[in-house]
Amino acid sequence: MARELKFEQPFDLGLSVTMGQAFRWYELPLDFYGDGDKWFSGVLGESLVHIRQTDASVEYRVGGPDGEWEATLADDEMLRRYFREDDDVIAIYSDISRDSAIARLVEQYCGMRVLRQEPWECTVAYICSANNNIRQISSIVERVAAEFGNSVELNGDARCLFPPPERLAQDDAESGLDSMNLGLRRAANTVSVARSVSSGALDLYALRSESYARATVEIRDCPGVGNKIADCIALFSLDKLEAFPVDVHIGRALAEWADCPFPQDTGRLADRQYARIGSWARQHFGPFAGYAGQFMFCDREQSGNVAASDALSKKVEGTAGKLRTAPEHNASRHPNRDFPCSKCGAAVGQVCRYPSGYRYERGHSERGPRR
Repeated sequence: MARELKFEQPFDLGLSVTMGQAFRWYELPLDFYGDGDKWFSGVLGESLVHIRQTDASVEYRVGGPDGEWEATLADDEMLRRYFREDDDVIAIYSDISRDSAIARLVEQYCGMRVLRQEPWECTVAYICSANNNIRQISSIVERVAAEFGNSVELNGDARCLFPPPERLAQDDAESGLDSMNLGLRRAANTVSVARSVSSGALDLYALRSESYARATVEIRDCPGVGNKIADCIALFSLDKLEAFPVDVHIGRALAEWADCPFPQDTGRLADRQYARIGSWARQHFGPFAGYAGQFMFCDREQSGNVAASDALSKKVEGTAGKLRTAPEHNASRHPNRDFPCSKCGAAVGQVCRYPSGYRYERGHSERGPRR
Protein backbone atom coordinates (compact mmCIF):
# COMPACT_ATOMS: atom_id res chain seq x y z
CA MET A 1 0.00 0.00 0.00
CA ALA A 2 1.32 3.42 -0.98
CA ARG A 3 2.21 5.90 1.75
CA GLU A 4 2.07 9.67 1.27
CA LEU A 5 4.95 11.95 2.12
CA LYS A 6 4.75 15.72 1.83
CA PHE A 7 7.61 18.13 1.17
CA GLU A 8 7.09 21.70 2.29
CA GLN A 9 9.58 23.25 -0.12
CA PRO A 10 10.15 22.85 -3.89
CA PHE A 11 10.81 19.25 -4.86
CA ASP A 12 11.08 17.61 -8.28
CA LEU A 13 11.49 13.86 -7.97
CA GLY A 14 12.50 13.15 -11.56
CA LEU A 15 15.18 15.85 -11.72
CA SER A 16 16.59 14.76 -8.37
CA VAL A 17 16.98 11.02 -9.07
CA THR A 18 17.87 10.94 -12.78
CA MET A 19 20.45 13.69 -13.21
CA GLY A 20 23.69 11.81 -12.60
CA GLN A 21 23.95 11.98 -8.82
CA ALA A 22 22.89 8.43 -7.96
CA PHE A 23 22.94 5.37 -10.19
CA ARG A 24 20.32 2.98 -8.79
CA TRP A 25 17.13 4.64 -9.97
CA TYR A 26 15.16 3.80 -13.07
CA GLU A 27 11.69 4.56 -14.35
CA LEU A 28 9.13 1.77 -14.14
CA PRO A 29 6.80 1.11 -17.11
CA LEU A 30 3.84 3.47 -17.08
CA ASP A 31 1.42 0.54 -16.72
CA PHE A 32 3.33 -1.04 -13.81
CA TYR A 33 0.71 0.03 -11.27
CA GLY A 34 -2.04 0.57 -13.79
CA ASP A 35 -2.41 4.27 -13.01
CA GLY A 36 -0.41 5.69 -15.89
CA ASP A 37 1.82 7.64 -13.50
CA LYS A 38 5.60 7.82 -13.58
CA TRP A 39 6.98 5.59 -10.81
CA PHE A 40 10.69 5.27 -10.07
CA SER A 41 12.39 2.20 -8.62
CA GLY A 42 15.43 2.65 -6.38
CA VAL A 43 17.35 0.73 -3.74
CA LEU A 44 17.99 2.66 -0.52
CA GLY A 45 19.74 0.95 2.38
CA GLU A 46 17.89 -2.29 3.12
CA SER A 47 14.80 -1.33 1.10
CA LEU A 48 13.53 -1.39 -2.45
CA VAL A 49 11.51 1.78 -2.97
CA HIS A 50 8.91 2.62 -5.59
CA ILE A 51 8.04 6.30 -5.58
CA ARG A 52 6.02 8.74 -7.66
CA GLN A 53 5.28 12.45 -7.46
CA THR A 54 1.73 13.75 -7.14
CA ASP A 55 0.46 17.32 -7.23
CA ALA A 56 0.93 17.94 -3.52
CA SER A 57 3.29 15.21 -2.31
CA VAL A 58 5.01 11.96 -3.17
CA GLU A 59 3.66 8.45 -2.72
CA TYR A 60 5.89 5.49 -2.16
CA ARG A 61 5.97 1.76 -1.43
CA VAL A 62 8.77 -0.26 0.15
CA GLY A 63 9.80 -3.88 -0.15
CA GLY A 64 12.42 -6.26 1.17
CA PRO A 65 13.45 -9.92 0.96
CA ASP A 66 9.85 -11.08 1.37
CA GLY A 67 8.20 -8.52 -0.86
CA GLU A 68 6.19 -5.42 0.03
CA TRP A 69 5.84 -4.33 3.62
CA GLU A 70 3.82 -1.56 5.18
CA ALA A 71 5.78 1.68 5.16
CA THR A 72 6.25 3.44 8.50
CA LEU A 73 7.55 6.69 9.95
CA ALA A 74 11.04 5.20 9.79
CA ASP A 75 10.69 4.93 6.02
CA ASP A 76 9.47 8.53 5.90
CA GLU A 77 12.60 9.58 7.75
CA MET A 78 14.81 7.57 5.40
CA LEU A 79 13.39 9.39 2.39
CA ARG A 80 13.48 12.79 4.09
CA ARG A 81 17.20 12.30 4.84
CA TYR A 82 17.92 11.04 1.34
CA PHE A 83 16.17 13.96 -0.35
CA ARG A 84 17.68 16.43 2.14
CA GLU A 85 14.40 17.82 3.38
CA ASP A 86 16.41 19.47 6.14
CA ASP A 87 17.94 21.78 3.53
CA ASP A 88 16.25 25.16 3.21
CA VAL A 89 16.24 24.91 -0.57
CA ILE A 90 14.42 28.23 -1.00
CA ALA A 91 17.30 29.96 0.80
CA ILE A 92 19.85 27.91 -1.14
CA TYR A 93 18.22 28.76 -4.48
CA SER A 94 18.19 32.41 -3.50
CA ASP A 95 21.86 32.32 -2.50
CA ILE A 96 23.17 30.74 -5.70
CA SER A 97 20.95 33.03 -7.77
CA ARG A 98 23.51 35.76 -7.10
CA ASP A 99 24.71 34.66 -10.55
CA SER A 100 22.19 35.53 -13.26
CA ALA A 101 22.90 32.47 -15.39
CA ILE A 102 22.40 30.12 -12.43
CA ALA A 103 19.26 32.06 -11.48
CA ARG A 104 17.77 31.16 -14.88
CA LEU A 105 18.65 27.51 -14.35
CA VAL A 106 17.08 27.55 -10.88
CA GLU A 107 13.89 28.90 -12.37
CA GLN A 108 13.95 26.34 -15.17
CA TYR A 109 14.71 23.31 -12.96
CA CYS A 110 13.13 24.40 -9.70
CA GLY A 111 12.78 21.49 -7.30
CA MET A 112 16.02 19.74 -8.20
CA ARG A 113 17.77 18.68 -4.99
CA VAL A 114 21.21 17.41 -4.17
CA LEU A 115 20.84 13.93 -2.66
CA ARG A 116 22.30 12.61 0.59
CA GLN A 117 23.52 9.14 -0.35
CA GLU A 118 25.04 6.35 1.71
CA PRO A 119 28.79 7.12 1.69
CA TRP A 120 30.07 3.58 1.09
CA GLU A 121 27.88 2.89 -1.95
CA CYS A 122 28.49 6.40 -3.29
CA THR A 123 32.26 5.95 -2.99
CA VAL A 124 32.27 2.67 -4.92
CA ALA A 125 29.92 4.03 -7.58
CA TYR A 126 32.19 6.99 -8.26
CA ILE A 127 35.33 4.86 -8.27
CA CYS A 128 33.59 2.94 -11.05
CA SER A 129 32.61 6.17 -12.82
CA ALA A 130 36.01 6.97 -14.35
CA ASN A 131 35.73 7.04 -18.15
CA ASN A 132 32.12 5.82 -18.04
CA ASN A 133 28.82 7.55 -18.74
CA ILE A 134 25.78 7.46 -16.46
CA ARG A 135 24.22 4.42 -18.13
CA GLN A 136 27.46 2.46 -17.91
CA ILE A 137 27.97 3.37 -14.25
CA SER A 138 24.40 2.32 -13.44
CA SER A 139 24.98 -1.00 -15.18
CA ILE A 140 28.21 -1.61 -13.25
CA VAL A 141 26.64 -0.81 -9.87
CA GLU A 142 23.66 -3.07 -10.62
CA ARG A 143 25.99 -5.93 -11.58
CA VAL A 144 28.00 -5.51 -8.38
CA ALA A 145 24.79 -5.61 -6.35
CA ALA A 146 23.47 -8.64 -8.24
CA GLU A 147 26.71 -10.56 -7.72
CA PHE A 148 27.36 -9.76 -4.06
CA GLY A 149 24.13 -8.35 -2.56
CA ASN A 150 20.97 -9.84 -1.09
CA SER A 151 17.75 -9.94 -3.10
CA VAL A 152 14.75 -7.69 -2.47
CA GLU A 153 11.42 -7.60 -4.28
CA LEU A 154 8.44 -5.30 -4.65
CA ASN A 155 5.39 -6.26 -6.70
CA GLY A 156 7.42 -8.23 -9.23
CA ASP A 157 10.33 -5.79 -9.42
CA ALA A 158 13.38 -7.78 -8.24
CA ARG A 159 16.56 -5.92 -7.29
CA CYS A 160 19.56 -6.52 -5.02
CA LEU A 161 20.93 -4.53 -2.10
CA PHE A 162 24.37 -3.00 -2.49
CA PRO A 163 26.88 -5.26 -0.70
CA PRO A 164 28.46 -4.05 2.56
CA PRO A 165 32.22 -3.32 2.58
CA GLU A 166 32.86 -6.56 4.51
CA ARG A 167 31.61 -8.56 1.52
CA LEU A 168 33.78 -6.76 -1.02
CA ALA A 169 36.78 -7.04 1.29
CA GLN A 170 36.79 -10.84 0.97
CA ASP A 171 39.44 -12.67 -1.01
CA ASP A 172 37.14 -13.71 -3.86
CA ALA A 173 35.76 -10.20 -4.46
CA GLU A 174 38.51 -8.91 -6.74
CA SER A 175 38.24 -11.79 -9.20
CA GLY A 176 34.45 -11.53 -9.08
CA LEU A 177 34.54 -7.82 -9.83
CA ASP A 178 37.06 -8.30 -12.62
CA SER A 179 34.86 -10.95 -14.25
CA MET A 180 32.13 -8.30 -14.64
CA ASN A 181 34.38 -6.30 -16.99
CA LEU A 182 34.96 -3.82 -14.25
CA GLY A 183 38.66 -3.84 -15.11
CA LEU A 184 41.58 -4.94 -13.01
CA ARG A 185 42.36 -1.48 -11.70
CA ARG A 186 38.80 -0.60 -10.66
CA ALA A 187 38.33 -4.04 -9.13
CA ALA A 188 41.55 -3.73 -7.12
CA ASN A 189 40.71 -0.17 -6.04
CA THR A 190 37.23 -1.19 -4.91
CA VAL A 191 38.54 -4.10 -2.84
CA SER A 192 41.25 -1.89 -1.33
CA VAL A 193 38.70 0.74 -0.22
CA ALA A 194 36.37 -2.00 1.07
CA ARG A 195 39.14 -3.35 3.28
CA SER A 196 39.96 0.12 4.60
CA VAL A 197 36.31 0.77 5.47
CA SER A 198 35.62 -2.68 6.93
CA SER A 199 38.78 -2.53 9.10
CA GLY A 200 37.90 0.92 10.41
CA ALA A 201 40.97 2.54 8.87
CA LEU A 202 38.60 4.76 6.85
CA ASP A 203 35.45 6.00 8.59
CA LEU A 204 33.35 7.53 5.83
CA TYR A 205 30.53 8.57 8.16
CA ALA A 206 32.95 10.42 10.45
CA LEU A 207 34.00 12.55 7.47
CA ARG A 208 30.57 14.19 7.53
CA SER A 209 31.64 16.05 10.65
CA GLU A 210 35.01 17.08 9.19
CA SER A 211 35.64 20.20 7.15
CA TYR A 212 35.35 20.05 3.37
CA ALA A 213 39.13 20.34 3.00
CA ARG A 214 39.88 17.58 5.52
CA ALA A 215 37.21 15.24 4.14
CA THR A 216 38.41 15.53 0.55
CA VAL A 217 42.04 14.98 1.57
CA GLU A 218 41.00 11.75 3.33
CA ILE A 219 38.96 10.60 0.34
CA ARG A 220 41.75 11.36 -2.14
CA ASP A 221 43.97 8.97 -0.21
CA CYS A 222 41.80 6.13 -1.51
CA PRO A 223 43.09 4.39 -4.67
CA GLY A 224 41.14 5.39 -7.75
CA VAL A 225 39.90 8.65 -6.24
CA GLY A 226 41.05 11.88 -7.86
CA ASN A 227 39.91 15.46 -7.42
CA LYS A 228 36.60 15.23 -9.24
CA ILE A 229 35.57 11.90 -7.69
CA ALA A 230 36.48 13.18 -4.23
CA ASP A 231 34.27 16.22 -4.78
CA CYS A 232 31.39 14.05 -6.01
CA ILE A 233 31.62 11.84 -2.92
CA ALA A 234 31.89 14.89 -0.65
CA LEU A 235 28.89 16.61 -2.25
CA PHE A 236 26.54 13.65 -2.68
CA SER A 237 27.23 11.70 0.51
CA LEU A 238 29.28 13.72 3.04
CA ASP A 239 27.14 16.87 3.36
CA LYS A 240 29.76 19.14 1.77
CA LEU A 241 27.50 21.42 -0.25
CA GLU A 242 30.44 23.66 -1.11
CA ALA A 243 32.07 20.83 -3.09
CA PHE A 244 32.12 21.66 -6.80
CA PRO A 245 32.94 18.66 -9.05
CA VAL A 246 34.48 19.73 -12.36
CA ASP A 247 34.55 17.53 -15.42
CA VAL A 248 35.45 18.69 -18.90
CA HIS A 249 31.85 19.59 -19.76
CA ILE A 250 31.29 21.71 -16.66
CA GLY A 251 34.72 23.20 -17.29
CA ARG A 252 33.79 24.36 -20.77
CA ALA A 253 30.63 25.93 -19.42
CA LEU A 254 32.68 27.67 -16.73
CA ALA A 255 34.92 29.07 -19.43
CA GLU A 256 32.04 31.38 -20.36
CA TRP A 257 32.55 33.26 -17.08
CA ALA A 258 35.14 35.89 -17.87
CA ASP A 259 36.91 35.71 -14.51
CA CYS A 260 36.92 31.91 -14.12
CA PRO A 261 40.48 30.53 -14.17
CA PHE A 262 39.60 27.62 -16.45
CA PRO A 263 42.64 26.92 -18.67
CA GLN A 264 42.60 27.19 -22.43
CA ASP A 265 43.86 23.62 -22.60
CA THR A 266 40.69 21.75 -21.58
CA GLY A 267 42.28 18.34 -21.19
CA ARG A 268 43.00 16.70 -17.85
CA LEU A 269 43.26 19.33 -15.13
CA ALA A 270 46.35 19.43 -12.97
CA ASP A 271 45.77 19.46 -9.22
CA ARG A 272 46.64 23.14 -8.95
CA GLN A 273 44.31 24.08 -11.80
CA TYR A 274 41.47 22.05 -10.32
CA ALA A 275 41.98 23.65 -6.90
CA ARG A 276 41.91 27.15 -8.41
CA ILE A 277 38.64 26.43 -10.23
CA GLY A 278 37.04 25.01 -7.09
CA SER A 279 38.18 27.97 -5.03
CA TRP A 280 36.79 30.37 -7.65
CA ALA A 281 33.45 28.51 -7.73
CA ARG A 282 33.06 28.62 -3.95
CA GLN A 283 33.80 32.34 -3.93
CA HIS A 284 31.62 33.10 -6.96
CA PHE A 285 28.61 30.86 -6.26
CA GLY A 286 28.89 30.86 -2.47
CA PRO A 287 28.72 28.16 0.22
CA PHE A 288 26.21 26.13 -1.82
CA ALA A 289 28.38 26.00 -4.93
CA GLY A 290 27.62 22.27 -5.25
CA TYR A 291 23.98 23.09 -5.90
CA ALA A 292 25.01 25.56 -8.62
CA GLY A 293 27.22 22.92 -10.23
CA GLN A 294 24.43 20.34 -10.12
CA PHE A 295 22.05 22.77 -11.81
CA MET A 296 24.64 23.19 -14.57
CA PHE A 297 25.00 19.41 -14.89
CA CYS A 298 21.22 18.98 -14.86
CA ASP A 299 20.93 21.49 -17.67
CA ARG A 300 23.54 19.63 -19.70
CA GLU A 301 21.67 16.35 -19.27
CA GLN A 302 18.31 17.90 -20.08
CA SER A 303 19.86 19.39 -23.21
CA GLY A 304 20.85 15.92 -24.35
CA ASN A 305 24.36 16.08 -22.90
CA VAL A 306 25.43 18.24 -25.79
CA ALA A 307 25.33 21.88 -24.80
CA ALA A 308 24.87 24.55 -22.23
CA SER A 309 21.30 25.83 -22.55
CA ASP A 310 19.86 29.16 -23.65
CA ALA A 311 20.30 30.31 -20.05
CA LEU A 312 24.06 30.07 -20.40
CA SER A 313 24.19 31.06 -24.07
CA LYS A 314 22.98 34.56 -23.16
CA LYS A 315 26.35 35.16 -21.47
CA VAL A 316 28.22 34.91 -24.78
CA GLU A 317 25.57 35.59 -27.41
CA GLY A 318 27.07 37.27 -30.42
CA THR A 319 30.64 37.07 -29.15
CA ALA A 320 31.97 34.07 -31.09
CA GLY A 321 34.57 34.65 -33.75
CA LYS A 322 35.03 33.33 -37.26
CA LEU A 323 33.81 29.79 -37.75
CA ARG A 324 36.34 27.06 -38.43
CA THR A 325 36.05 23.88 -40.47
CA ALA A 326 34.96 20.75 -38.64
CA PRO A 327 37.11 17.60 -38.84
CA GLU A 328 36.29 15.28 -41.74
CA HIS A 329 35.69 12.37 -39.38
CA ASN A 330 32.70 14.17 -37.93
CA ALA A 331 30.88 14.22 -41.25
CA SER A 332 31.49 10.51 -41.72
CA ARG A 333 30.23 9.75 -38.21
CA HIS A 334 27.11 11.91 -38.57
CA PRO A 335 26.19 11.84 -42.30
CA ASN A 336 22.57 12.93 -41.74
CA ARG A 337 23.42 16.19 -40.05
CA ASP A 338 22.79 18.37 -43.03
CA PHE A 339 21.28 21.68 -41.96
CA PRO A 340 22.61 24.81 -40.23
CA CYS A 341 22.83 25.25 -36.50
CA SER A 342 19.71 26.91 -35.14
CA LYS A 343 21.81 28.89 -32.65
CA CYS A 344 24.83 30.22 -34.47
CA GLY A 345 23.91 29.67 -38.13
CA ALA A 346 26.99 27.57 -38.87
CA ALA A 347 26.63 25.54 -42.04
CA VAL A 348 27.46 21.89 -42.61
CA GLY A 349 31.15 21.21 -41.94
CA GLN A 350 31.64 24.25 -39.75
CA VAL A 351 32.28 24.22 -36.03
CA CYS A 352 29.37 25.20 -33.85
CA ARG A 353 30.16 28.20 -31.67
CA TYR A 354 27.41 27.37 -29.19
CA PRO A 355 28.49 27.83 -25.55
CA SER A 356 30.67 25.07 -24.08
CA GLY A 357 31.75 23.82 -27.50
CA TYR A 358 29.79 20.59 -27.08
CA ARG A 359 26.71 20.80 -29.25
CA TYR A 360 26.09 17.94 -31.67
CA GLU A 361 24.27 20.02 -34.26
CA ARG A 362 23.93 18.49 -37.71
CA GLY A 363 27.09 18.90 -39.71
CA HIS A 364 29.00 20.23 -36.71
CA SER A 365 32.09 19.10 -34.93
CA GLU A 366 31.72 17.75 -31.44
CA ARG A 367 34.32 20.26 -30.29
CA GLY A 368 34.04 23.97 -30.75
CA PRO A 369 36.86 26.50 -30.92
CA ARG A 370 38.90 26.85 -27.75
CA ARG A 371 38.51 30.13 -25.96
